[in-house]
Amino acid sequence: MRTTKSHITLKYKDIDNGKKSIYLDYYKDGKRIREAIHLYLLPETSKKNISTNKRTMKEAETIRAAKENKLLTASFGIEVKEPSTQCIGETIDEYEKIILDKGDNSSATNIRGMKKAVAAYRGLKTKVTDIDESYCDGLVDFLRNDYTAQFGKISMTTARVYIYLFSSTLNNAVTNGIIGVNPLRFVNIHGRITRERPLKKFLTVDEIKILMNTPCPVISRPQIKQVFMLSIFTYLSYPDILTLKWKDIKTNEGKTTIAVHSRKSSVPLTDASMRWLPDTTNHRGLVFKGLPHRTEVNNILRKWGENAGLEHTLNFRLAQNTFIYLLLSTGTDIGTVSCMLGLTPKTMRGYMKMMTANQPSEIEVAPSVHNIE
Repeated sequence: MRTTKSHITLKYKDIDNGKKSIYLDYYKDGKRIREAIHLYLLPETSKKNISTNKRTMKEAETIRAAKENKLLTASFGIEVKEPSTQCIGETIDEYEKIILDKGDNSSATNIRGMKKAVAAYRGLKTKVTDIDESYCDGLVDFLRNDYTAQFGKISMTTARVYIYLFSSTLNNAVTNGIIGVNPLRFVNIHGRITRERPLKKFLTVDEIKILMNTPCPVISRPQIKQVFMLSIFTYLSYPDILTLKWKDIKTNEGKTTIAVHSRKSSVPLTDASMRWLPDTTNHRGLVFKGLPHRTEVNNILRKWGENAGLEHTLNFRLAQNTFIYLLLSTGTDIGTVSCMLGLTPKTMRGYMKMMTANQPSEIEVAPSVHNIE
């Protein structure tokens, strides 16, 4: 690593797993000092690590320059500028104004929410220069465990947003010369405030049966019911259905499958799904002709779900989730599902959480997709 030639240099020490610890190396009053700055370089084995190291080096150089400036001014007897007395409330207001000037009203609203959280933590009169690693560490715990907003305890997602905006506020204070470095950089946040991912929604077998017995609300669009039910039993997305051709449906040794070109895979076509194909003898070209735009389809699905008295808003993602629910609830191996549909392990973990969040009794009694009438 190259460093700027100066009275204080950045040095590196090898630590575990190929990482390097960065420290300041300098002399003071004839004594050599090695000062830890708690920044670490990762092995440059990926683009992400390389990008992270660039940010870390920029932060390290900021610390080095601030330290060198402090030593130089002291050695030459230069009068040091009095520390800023600006409080955190004023600093947050300044950052909100910058965001508002950019026209980002949504972020400005979140900044105001963050300001209320900071006020509830230790008030808004704390000097920015007094905010250290301990203050920031406590704020993380406060948002994670204790803070209650007007309408109740905030989610982990909101807590993450507030921490991000607080860090941005401190970065702005660094830019303005109020503080030398953002202390939140030295606080371990990873794993303490994790982003919440909502559980995937699906239709139960009883809800599927209700839909089957509920007419499509738009008489002129009977195909909407067909394509949605087909999606439930095949995992086909609406774009897949729009481009589905009869030649994509093939029967071999008594087993019928649908070729899904978008995923370069095929899914089985069961008796339960075949009943939702158009009743025609002309098996050429598109299977479904004249399907409306996605917006119109969604409006029809919403009305259909309301007429059926369902809790969930109908959409094709819900239909696809339901297909996987039906497979997993009847004992299909997760690896088989993943391979058949071309889904990543991360996506499958989301579906497993969907399953485990429901009571075992409901999962155990779900019938095979072949037997839903």
